[in-house]
Amino acid sequence: MPTIDTLLVDRGPGETRVAALAGNHVIEVYHHRIGLPAAGALYRGRVGKPLPGAQAVFVDIGLESAALLACGVNRPSEGASVDVRIVQPPRNDKGAKVALISDADIPAVLTDAKAPVCLAEAEHPLFFCGRTYQHSLKSIIVAPNDTDQSMTGMLDSSLHSFVQLEPADVFGDYGVDEAIERALDTIVPFDGGGKLIVEHTAAVTAVDVDAGPMPAGEANRVAVDTLARELRLRAIAGPVIVDLIPSKGRGDLVERLRQAVADDPVPTRVSGLTPEGRLELNRRRSRSSLADLLLAEPALPHSATYAVALEALRKSVREGLASGSVRITVRASERVVSSLRGPLQVARLEAEERLKTSLTLQVVPDVDISYIDIVTG
Repeated sequence: MPTIDTLLVDRGPGETRVAALAGNHVIEVYHHRIGLPAAGALYRGRVGKPLPGAQAVFVDIGLESAALLACGVNRPSEGASVDVRIVQPPRNDKGAKVALISDADIPAVLTDAKAPVCLAEAEHPLFFCGRTYQHSLKSIIVAPNDTDQSMTGMLDSSLHSFVQLEPADVFGDYGVDEAIERALDTIVPFDGGGKLIVEHTAAVTAVDVDAGPMPAGEANRVAVDTLARELRLRAIAGPVIVDLIPSKGRGDLVERLRQAVADDPVPTRVSGLTPEGRLELNRRRSRSSLADLLLAEPALPHSATYAVALEALRKSVREGLASGSVRITVRASERVVSSLRGPLQVARLEAEERLKTSLTLQVVPDVDISYIDIVTG
């Protein structure tokens, strides 16, 4: 079981990324984007139509898709104002799942706010990691700086002595960017020649075990251990079905996986084997997966576009500060440039504040969405 001893904090315009490491191994990666709905965020919403055939209603909380509130027989009346907490973030074309909260949970300064409105953002991942791994942490590296103490201020005072400030690209220097790139691949190779194949669908994550040259039993054991790590790194959540290779002792793999996920901060229930020998588990959906945030356009509207645009801002700040140039041009696809002029305008203004100059945005026609070119001077 990995022991988290290091946190890396990458402060970029519009987004803070946090990586939890055990030695040199990247265990978890978090993305905190301003305004992105996440589990734990509080909203005041307006009750809409009931869900046909279910004891639930839709609630407008100001997001693109209405949230779903399970309410039992005590259904609030249509048009009523309700205060809710997100328990499952929006995913694919489905809105968030929410639960009612009490008046005591509402910040006093927002008691008169009109629906639909966000009352409080979800817990920042640095605060979560500092609280969760408080007793094992030895180093907290913040880049590029923390002059305003906003990051350090999220940590318990007992952890302040562990904070180090670095001007470098910590995600690049410590291998986090490389780990993220591997985590976005559907193939997870084993040292012995086998592999996991991880495929996401709207309803379930399907995992296939390919033994390759490895003995079936050994491949299954490696697959279970590997899956426990990939669940955390990829932030996989919801139902997961693992198609194991027929072999003796498959029943022992259930307990092996239960032990492997025992220290996962996200509750994970290993149900057991189906009659066909497939391994079933369910991991609570508390945040968006890496694939949802960085790859899948349908998963969160404009998610890939936002990921590229935010990366463009990070590169602009790094390269602009390194060169000392007051003329910085971001060349990218039309969708990326549009997002920087529109929904991510606040993030762009934050980058410009750090650079003490305005960014010039230039559309490059007929390029891939991932294209970024930063021109200084």
